[in-house]
Amino acid sequence: MRIGTDYYPEHWDEERWKTDLEMMHKCGIKVVRIGEFDWSLYEPEEGFYQFEWMDHILEVLQKYDMKVVLGTPSATPPKWMCDKYGDELYQKDKRGRVRPFGTRKHYCFNSDIYRNKVRDLVTRIAERYGRHPTIEGWQIDNELGWANTTRCYCENCQAKFQSYLRDKYKTIDQLNRTYGSVFWSETFNDFSQVIVPYEGACYAADPEGTQGQNPSLVLDFDRFSSDSVISFMNEQIDIIRRYSDYPVTTNMLDAGVNSGTGIDYFKLSKTLDFTAWDNYINFQWGIAEDAGVSRDHALVRSYKHKPFWVMEQQAAAIGWSKLGSVPEPGQLRLWTYSSFANGADTVMFFRWRSCLFGTEEYWNGILSHDGKTNRRFQEIGQTGVEIERLNQKLGKLMPVVKVAIMKSFDCEWSHKVHPHVEGFQYDQLLLDYYRAFYNLGIPVEFVSPDDDLSCYKLVIAPALIMVSDSQKTNLEQYIKNGGCLVLSFRSGIKTMENTMLPLTPPGIFEDMTGIKVDDYDPQYRKHTAVAGVFGSGVSSLWCDIITPQTAKTLGVYTEQYYSGKSCLTENAYGKGTVYYLGCDLNEEAMKRFAQYLCHRNGIRMLIGAQDGVEIVPVTDGVQQAVFVLNHNSHTIIVPVDGTCMELIKGEETSGQIELKPYDVAILQRKSSNSCNWTDMCD
Repeated sequence: MRIGTDYYPEHWDEERWKTDLEMMHKCGIKVVRIGEFDWSLYEPEEGFYQFEWMDHILEVLQKYDMKVVLGTPSATPPKWMCDKYGDELYQKDKRGRVRPFGTRKHYCFNSDIYRNKVRDLVTRIAERYGRHPTIEGWQIDNELGWANTTRCYCENCQAKFQSYLRDKYKTIDQLNRTYGSVFWSETFNDFSQVIVPYEGACYAADPEGTQGQNPSLVLDFDRFSSDSVISFMNEQIDIIRRYSDYPVTTNMLDAGVNSGTGIDYFKLSKTLDFTAWDNYINFQWGIAEDAGVSRDHALVRSYKHKPFWVMEQQAAAIGWSKLGSVPEPGQLRLWTYSSFANGADTVMFFRWRSCLFGTEEYWNGILSHDGKTNRRFQEIGQTGVEIERLNQKLGKLMPVVKVAIMKSFDCEWSHKVHPHVEGFQYDQLLLDYYRAFYNLGIPVEFVSPDDDLSCYKLVIAPALIMVSDSQKTNLEQYIKNGGCLVLSFRSGIKTMENTMLPLTPPGIFEDMTGIKVDDYDPQYRKHTAVAGVFGSGVSSLWCDIITPQTAKTLGVYTEQYYSGKSCLTENAYGKGTVYYLGCDLNEEAMKRFAQYLCHRNGIRMLIGAQDGVEIVPVTDGVQQAVFVLNHNSHTIIVPVDGTCMELIKGEETSGQIELKPYDVAILQRKSSNSCNWTDMCD
């Protein structure tokens, strides 16, 4: 476990660097990220390169024994380049409007000119610093896809999209058949006629801009756009690896407040050495719930199923033009330990010191604008001291996980094209399931439909609207070998090309679920009562009206014309079991359903869960422990089974522990003869 910070020495006079680095050491900071926005310093004029300033910065950092993650500056093409090549460099939005110079991320991922410029500069940077002793890693670009920049609608993208489709479908007739282009007379005669899905005549009432265009075309464009970003990133990774053995990453965005990026992170992560993300909890654009932050940690960990970094973690009250609430005393420490509990091995606070100028002058850092010590500095420093002690007792930690939730980016993009009913959001549905287990203190991993599922006792696949043949086989083998799968409404009803299957729902999953969905009732501005093994509850999104074939009923609707019809079923399939939940559930009912699933699959807890308390069992491969984190603004009492050591304070505790507001405990069984914390997953 380590803490670091994002540092911008180029924003300050050199006389200040010594003070900063001495203060960082007092704070327990071991690593800084630098350089990710500095193109205009590396190349102030076309073809004129200067590296002496970075040479000197690295020399000073090395003198103070500070490790470095060096960013590639492709997020911010300089003004001279935009002026000269703007027509071929700038992005265009779905209305055909240019996204011009100013802010950042205004480049097109498919601009040949820009990619050539990026390759040239990254080659020079990697060649010069690839083996520098103070560098320990690389970050590609910054927040790829941020601010809806994954999808570009310029002429470059249209031409390359047409080529992408030609490679995929071979003939225009095959594309037309697949898309059903006969609908609305949208038949293409040649690939050169295929459009990118601009905002069309039917978009006026649709703020998301997905209404009206052919859903197969839109999904193909989403896949193409994601692949374009990944290709852009991989070109830089390939260059760096020619000159450097240091690990490479990029900083991802969350699935909540930032609503994702339109990039398939499972696919993007394949070429990374480790994953990283930016964790902002309370700021101008929203407030993330505790379960949502935990979910995002789990997602980033799951993309490679290994420890990750938080490359930017909130350090203060932040925002561009308006600020979110200031973290209360103890919350910075709490958020840091929550990151470690969920599998982070390094947490970088953004930023070291609040900038005096520019767009992010309100985006406060560990230090305020005055550069003096403050409450935040002291709290992070305390955390750093504690981490040093803990590192003598524990190795790299990962949560102990036996429950998985399936996430498919193909499904996510399909649901965004046609979101079924007002209020439906795929990632929100995944969070509803995640929250239920989070509130029980049971860690969850995320998996793709292609992942090996054999190590999980329980796999939940909400709204799995499409799967490939191989993915379906993967699910079938998991269940037949004794696994437990939960499917939900809007599953198995589409092809991978985003067209409807001529089957009764749940479509391709009818055999394994043992049901038919005779009809469904979208809960458009209404709700329906349900009851079953989850107690009583309410559906407010969707109600599948189910007729069991071989399945047995575990829940029913208790009102509407379909009162008494099944809403939850269980079906034996091979050696395993498939549950089908045909409706959404309110939070308490979902939690009770999760409890039922855990009981049925031998997944148990050793600490009593309660509201606002995050409980995460972890292991370093040899030892086990449990993080208990109080996200409440009041003191709580948590029951403890047996005698434990609390590792942060080094004190023995028995029967219960008291946690003050935003406090943290790490518990470890005192006796090796006692049952392990990981029994909850055995």
